[in-house]
Amino acid sequence: MEDNAKETGRGRQKFAELLCDFMFKRLFGSEANKDVLLEFLNMILEDKNIEHVDFIPNEHLGLTEDDRKVIFDISARCKDGERLIIEMQKGYQKHFRKRAIYYTTYPINEQARDARDTFVKAKAAGEKNAKFDWDYNLKPVTVVAVLNFSFKHLDDEWPDDRFRSSYRLREDGTHEIMTDVLRFVFLELGRFRKRIWELETRFDKWVYLLKHMHELAEIPKEFSDPLFTRLFMLAEIDNFTAEEYQQYIESLGNMGDYQNIINTAVEEAELRGRAMGREEGVNMARKEDARRFKELGVDLAIIAQATGLTVEEIEKL
Repeated sequence: MEDNAKETGRGRQKFAELLCDFMFKRLFGSEANKDVLLEFLNMILEDKNIEHVDFIPNEHLGLTEDDRKVIFDISARCKDGERLIIEMQKGYQKHFRKRAIYYTTYPINEQARDARDTFVKAKAAGEKNAKFDWDYNLKPVTVVAVLNFSFKHLDDEWPDDRFRSSYRLREDGTHEIMTDVLRFVFLELGRFRKRIWELETRFDKWVYLLKHMHELAEIPKEFSDPLFTRLFMLAEIDNFTAEEYQQYIESLGNMGDYQNIINTAVEEAELRGRAMGREEGVNMARKEDARRFKELGVDLAIIAQATGLTVEEIEKL
C-alpha cells in the first residue's frame, strides 16, 4: 500500500470498501454520478436500456401511522413511471428474498395512494365530475439487490458460480409471464470467485470491483476505461474530505440490521451443533460465525452477544 493511504482501522488502504452504506450511496445515489448508476442498472438488468432516472425519497411510509416505515438504500423512478429499489446487503440475511417481496408493497401502495390524492385534490378544487376510478394499472416495480453473500437456490442444478438471478411472476407449466409489474434481480457476490486475470466481460469487472476494490493498491490495467477510472477516484480515501472520511469510518462500523443477522447466525449455529451432536460442534459453529462477523467489521461486543464467545476468544480468531 502507498505511504499516504489513510489508516482505516483495518490496515492502511488506498481505496474504500464499496459495500458500505456511505460508499454505495456515493457511487449510485448522487446526481453527480447518475451516469454510473445508469450503466450499472443496464448492466445488471441486461434486457433494459434505462436512459434517465429521478431519485425519489428513500423513506417510505406504511398505510397507517402504526405501520412500519422502511428506508431503501436508493429509490428512483424511470421516465415511464417504473419504480426502482436498489439495495445493498453486506451481512448474510436468511430471509432476504422475502424481505425484497415485502419492500415492493410500499411503492405499490404508494401508487394507489397517489391516485387517491389526485381524486381528493380534484374534488377540493371543485371539479364536478371528479371521481376515484383507479383501474389498478400499476407501474412496474423492480428490486435490484447487491448481496455480499450467496443463498441457497431451490434448483439443485443451479451452477455454483452463477451469481446473477432474475425473477418474475410466471405460470407454473408454460412459464408465461403473468405480469411485468414485479421483478427481482439479485447479485450474489459470494458466488463470484474470478481472479483479476480471469475477468472476461465488463460486468465481470463491475462485480470484481464491488467485491475487491478495497484490496487494491493501484488501478489495474484492466480498469483503464474512463468510467472505471472515475470509480477509483471516487473511492480513493485520500480524496475524501474530513467529513466524508468520518462518515465512511462510521459506515464501516454500522452493518445495519444487526438483530436480524444475529438471529440468523444463532439459529444456524444451533442447528449445526445439534446435527453434529457434540459440544465441540456447537463451539465450532460459534467460532465460524464469529470469524465471519469479524471479517465484516462487526463490533466485537456485538459478536460476543451473538455467539456467546468472549471478546478475548474472538480477538484470537
